[in-house]
Formats: sequence, C-alpha cells, structure tokens
Amino acid sequence: RMLASWRVWFLTAALAIPGASTDGECAAEDAPPAVVRRGAQVERQNATRSAFLHAWRSYATYAWGQDEVNPVSRLAVSSFGMGLTLVDSLDTMHLMGLSEEFAAAVAWVRTRLRFGEQEEINVFEVTIRVLGGLLSAYELSGERSVLDAADELGQRLVFAFDSPTGLPYGTVGLKSRKRYNPTWSRGASTVAEVATLQVEFRALSRHTRKPVYEAVAQRVMAHLREMSRPSALPRGLYPTMISPVSGEFASSDLTLGARADSAYEYLLKQWLMSSRTDSRVAQMYTESVAAITAHLVREGGLARCANCTYIGRWNFRTKRYEDKMDHLVCFVPGMLALGAHSGIHGVRGGAAARATMALAEQLMETCYRMYSDQPTGLAPEIAELREGTSRVAADSGARHNLLRPETVESLFVLWWVTGDEKYRDWGWHIFVAFERLCRLQDGGYSGLKDVTDRHGGGHNGKMESFFLAETLKYLWLLFGDGTEVPLDEYVFNTEAHPLRIHEDYRFGSRFGSLPLAEDLANDSPERPLFDQSVRARVADRAELLARTFPAAAET
Repeated sequence: RMLASWRVWFLTAALAIPGASTDGECAAEDAPPAVVRRGAQVERQNATRSAFLHAWRSYATYAWGQDEVNPVSRLAVSSFGMGLTLVDSLDTMHLMGLSEEFAAAVAWVRTRLRFGEQEEINVFEVTIRVLGGLLSAYELSGERSVLDAADELGQRLVFAFDSPTGLPYGTVGLKSRKRYNPTWSRGASTVAEVATLQVEFRALSRHTRKPVYEAVAQRVMAHLREMSRPSALPRGLYPTMISPVSGEFASSDLTLGARADSAYEYLLKQWLMSSRTDSRVAQMYTESVAAITAHLVREGGLARCANCTYIGRWNFRTKRYEDKMDHLVCFVPGMLALGAHSGIHGVRGGAAARATMALAEQLMETCYRMYSDQPTGLAPEIAELREGTSRVAADSGARHNLLRPETVESLFVLWWVTGDEKYRDWGWHIFVAFERLCRLQDGGYSGLKDVTDRHGGGHNGKMESFFLAETLKYLWLLFGDGTEVPLDEYVFNTEAHPLRIHEDYRFGSRFGSLPLAEDLANDSPERPLFDQSVRARVADRAELLARTFPAAAET
C-alpha cells in the first residue's frame, strides 16, 4: 500500500509551498464566501442545558466539594483534592445562565478552596482544569475571589519549572514541595505536559500583573524552538516524552493522541492569543501541520474503512506505523479548521488554507464514524482501521467510552467556521446516544464498558469533570447561534475554558511572548525591530527568572 494517496500528497505539497497562499493578486479571487450560520436550535440547546443540570445535581447531591461523583454508586471520588468537577464546571454554568448554581459554587471557592496540602498532583491536569476553570470564570463574572484562588494556585505551581532546562516536571506535591516524574516515564515529562500551560499562564500573568507566569511558560517554548533534534525526526513533530533534566526527547513515538495532543493545539492558540502577531509560534504550527500531513495522515483505500482519512501512530526511528486512532485525536479537525479560517496559512482562500480545510473535513467525517459505526452510536476510546472491513472499528483493548469531548469540540468549530448544518445534526445524534445509554436516573451520566455491545456492556462508573466542562458545553454552543463565545474573540484552552484575546498578549507586549536575548543582539542598529521598551522587558524577565530559580540560573 502506498504510504500516502495522491490526495495526501497534494495536501503536503500545498502546505509546504512558502507563501503559496499569500499572493495578494489572488486574494480577492480566492477569498471564501462569508460564513452564514443559522440561528440557535433552541430545543436542542435546552436539552443539553437540562443534561448539564442533571449531571450537576448528581454531583452537588452526592459529592459536593469533592473531585467527582461515581454515578453508579453515587459516592464521592477524591483525586486532586480541589473540588475538580465544581471548578471545572464554573464557566459552563455562567454561559448557560445558571446563576444560582454558579453563585453557590463561587461561594465554595471563596470559603473552602485552599491549596497547599495536596500531594501527587499532575501539573498539566491541574493547570488546564482548575487554573483554566478559575481564570475563565473570573473573566466571565469578575468575581475577585476566583482570581485570588487562581493566583494562589499559580504561585504553588511555579516551582514545578525549577529544572536545569526550565521544562516543568509532571507531578508535584504542594505540601512536600517535591517535583518529579513517575517511575514509568523514566524521569521524563510528556511533551503535552510541558507545552500545554502557556495559554493559562499568560492569562494569569495579565490578570495578576505578575510577569513570572508568562516568563516560565515562554522559557519552555524557547527551549522547544532552539533544542537539538535527532536527524531522523521530521521538523514540526514532537515525540511523546521529553526530559526536564537533559532537555532532550526521551521517546521516538509520534502521535496526535495521549501525551502529545494538546502541545500541537497550543501552538495555534498561542498565535491566536497574541492577536496573530507571534510569527515564531506560527512557524512552529505550520511546520507541524505539514509534518503531520506528510507522516501521520493516512487513507484507508478500498480495503480499509471505506477509504477514510485518519491519523495513526508512527515511530520515527523504526518507521513502524500503527493504524490506530485515539478518540483524543479528534480535536485535530477543529484545530485545522480554526487555523485555516484564522489565516495562519496565509490568505483564507489560498491553496494551503483550502487543503488544510479539506483535511479537517475528511478527518471530521472519520471522527463521527467512530460513533456512527458502533452499535451504540458512541465512540470507543481507540479506533482501529483494519483491513477487510469498511467500518471504523473499535480496538479490542479499548472499547470503552469515557464521555469524551474531542469530537463534539471539532463539530462546534467546523460548524462555526463553515455554517454547515450537518455538523449540528451529527452532534445531536451523539447527544441522543448519550441520553439513551449513559444517563442514570439519579446518578448523572456514566461512561460505557463496551460500545460494540448494543447495550453498552454496562456502565463504568466514570463521570469525569470534562463531561460537564467540555462535552456538554461544546454541544450547547453547537446548538447556539455562534455569538455566545465567538472564536475570533476568544481562545478555548484544552479543557474548553474560554479566555478573551487581549492586546496585552501581542508579541513584545508586557504579557506577551518576547524575543530572545540573541534576537536583540542581532538586531540592526540602523533599522531596529525592537524598541527600548521591549529590550527592557527582555532584561527584566531574565532577571526575574534568575531570582525565581537561582540554582538553575547558576547551572
């Protein structure tokens, strides 16, 4: 089988042409038509709001202030010790107009949420769920106590970045002040853990007026840009593991799924957050899209999944490719569509943007088929693209469903970008399947053990906080009119917490990314790119980092 069909070859070629879509003479001819979105689907939107209330009331009744509720046993589940479901759901409640529920949750944050005793917490998960949830709730409501909690958490997390390279460790103890990575990782952090903190830390910097948060997060990005890479590793791809001690990649596995997924997503979102001014991160993103298309995207052909387009797993050293696609990968259609719509590939109607949008639509269809090809109408955790079947099949070891959000997230973005009503219909079919098989009378919603069994194989007792924070929020937005959270004014973090784009995040601004010291040294005295205010900020940040991490500075 050819490694890539002519269609994938075309996409790769279009993305690789420098300036292919930036020819001003073609801009008017290539400009896409204006997006026409129909109004809100009120009944569907109300149904998702009711579903959220059913899930929320289960949590509030049986696990108030705890991290999660087991929807089968109706017992509280403690993991982070931070009221995870409550904090993760704040902005969903505010957007849906659930003022009483929101006020009660904010009161709990103000009076009960404290940081400092928690141990063995994952920095990435706490950042995207708790810090992101607090920041978004503050931006939407102006509740100062919520920002105070975010600042306290940020202060507690900064020591995770105290490493020889500035890359954060994945796990910390807030009481013990230990920072480490689990033994299974052999001392390495996942690349998602180090590169999915920048959106939240930038927003926290601006709201608290404390540049240290932006400084530690951007030091990670500087390392990823400047680090040496194995010669066999295509530029733009990031293996799943990276050492905070040596700064080198500690794996040769490449995926858009677990341990790497949101690192790619945040390249685009950092550029969007900068008001599209940070060309360095834009280049990292476009290189990634070209490399993903060339090395990870495949088409099934006649013998596999009716010629569906998918993203598998690849080892860049052994060249072994696995025809398996995590449900987590289904954020990619939305990412690609948003990038094409936002102009990161040049003119929106140019060749590269059109090719990227075509790939987004093809992958979106495959992600929906992960649902529609199962007897339950719900997706497995991992799909396997097998020879000899036209279906998108469930991997035999991962037939369960965790109520994940990635597919409905991409459906919302594709609908917002194109106005195509089929994406709303697909989202409704998924919602109806959740209602039919996952809704429990008194316990909220539970994931399923086996989506290949038409009854779901039983409930697994998991209602993760992301079901309320992401899955139901994106469905509610999908059935709205598109103005609730406009994607040209907000960036969603990877846990679906919207943060407003602000001028203070522009490249070179006080709370935006800054040039490196060597950029300033190489600046032309006759026609300098950076004025004195930018130079002063670079010096201030270097001094701030040296004060914050004196041992690392000496190293």
